[in-house]
Amino acid sequence: GEIAPAVEPEVPKVPMDYTWAKRLGLVRKPAAFISSISDDRGEELKYAGMPISEVFSEDIGVGGVLSLLWFRRKLPAYATKFIEMVLMVTADHGPAVSGAHNTIVAARAGKDLVSALVSGLLTIGPRFGGALDEAARMMSGAVDKGMDPLSFTKEMRKQNKLIMGI
Repeated sequence: GEIAPAVEPEVPKVPMDYTWAKRLGLVRKPAAFISSISDDRGEELKYAGMPISEVFSEDIGVGGVLSLLWFRRKLPAYATKFIEMVLMVTADHGPAVSGAHNTIVAARAGKDLVSALVSGLLTIGPRFGGALDEAARMMSGAVDKGMDPLSFTKEMRKQNKLIMGI
């Protein structure tokens, strides 16, 4: 069959100014999004009631912001410091590496603290957590051969080998 071209509908006119559009009755209320943790109504964004300018002027940091967003209140300094430490520790691999994952799963399954910790530690091997063992072997071998650090790194570069643990 044949395809007949459709008639394009008229493009609606979009008002340029909110106040003008409200006066004409084209819009009912201002666009504002509010949730239980953030509020962008008004002149300034707020996290759990705290204006964003205060967030910066009080320098509450990432831990403070996460306390407002996740816990809906400003936590004490020791708690926000802990949140920041957790982020720093997990920044390299995240909380989903096998050891951390196994520990979390075991803890959620109701295992005691020692059992949960051991389940994570038992995953350490050559593919997870084993880089330090290989680094120790490599560097110990270099020392045994009487190589200084510069010679060792040049030799590894010449052999196109990665130096584990670095």
